[in-house]
Amino acid sequence: MTPRTEPWTFAISVPEAPVRGTLDLTKEVITPAGETSFVHGASSVAMQDGGLLTFWYRAKYEGANGAELISSRFDGQHWSPTQVVTNSARVSGDIGITIKSLANPVPFRRSDREIWLFFAASRLSGWATCEIGLIRSLDNGATWGHAERVYASPFFNISHLTKSTPFLFSDGRIGLPVYEEMNRKFPVLLVLDADGRVIDRRRMGNGGKVGYQPMIVPTGPSTAIAFVRRLKSRKPKSILISRTSDGGQTWTVPTPIELPNPGGPISAIRYDSSRILLAFNDDAQIERNITLALTDLEGKTYRRVGVVALMDSEDRKHTVAYPFLISSAPGQFDVVYSRPMKTINHVRFSSAWVQAGAQPQTATQ
Repeated sequence: MTPRTEPWTFAISVPEAPVRGTLDLTKEVITPAGETSFVHGASSVAMQDGGLLTFWYRAKYEGANGAELISSRFDGQHWSPTQVVTNSARVSGDIGITIKSLANPVPFRRSDREIWLFFAASRLSGWATCEIGLIRSLDNGATWGHAERVYASPFFNISHLTKSTPFLFSDGRIGLPVYEEMNRKFPVLLVLDADGRVIDRRRMGNGGKVGYQPMIVPTGPSTAIAFVRRLKSRKPKSILISRTSDGGQTWTVPTPIELPNPGGPISAIRYDSSRILLAFNDDAQIERNITLALTDLEGKTYRRVGVVALMDSEDRKHTVAYPFLISSAPGQFDVVYSRPMKTINHVRFSSAWVQAGAQPQTATQ
């Protein structure tokens, strides 16, 4: 890494959010019936026809040897049969070091035809030995090239993991929110050039045990909010928020807001010119539900919109976890998530549903 002169400003594209669609939720299970493997870490990228390409990882159990990255395509009516994007053995051969397991695939649309898929690749037992991998498709996910290493640390390039959606800077650089897990978990912003090479790295939140898995939403040319997953040992049991006012160069220490959370990840997107839409577990103790809320661009007031997923029972094995939210078309939104780690599930809803469900504002700090 060398000193850079590029501007620290974000590419801001205010989404079109017409109030349209029905007041119904469309729900499906994506994974095949009878799935017996551990499946988790779902994410999606929008396709030009309003469909989805969804990814997750599959293994005998979390962190097991021989994990696979899986994809399935949604045309608005049906999900395609699952395909293996890559696996531990193939990644090992591609990059020349032994990789035990894979996790947390995160797609990024580079162009109309090109999709990048970032993921965490574990060398040994435990996620603290992960590094970040990148695999690219030039035909909208029909085929994939060889895996590459994303060099995020000079210390054997280990202990960095993915989870959250990348974004663009104004000059075409790519912001990749990641986190470190060696000894202390904390959020990190990696800055990549147009070829996918790390050219800068910013530790978020002044270091220390402050949370992890930051979901960054740019709100202006130099401002952004990061919703941060709290450490389960941290109190109060709520979502954390960090802010930048200098284009991501520095971030405030994550502080709690008045939305409870059991220690699960938060997914968020720009909803319109003045609001952010987020999906989260709205419970301080357990991943009991996946709730949507609207917030202003400063993250100071919140309106709960409604619940898109509920656990089956009070049994803690039947939770709903790891929501990943995107807008797949104007006025159309999708959440994918895990249920008891044996199924990957999908919910589609409209902007009309969002507007109908908004509740009175709750102030926070």
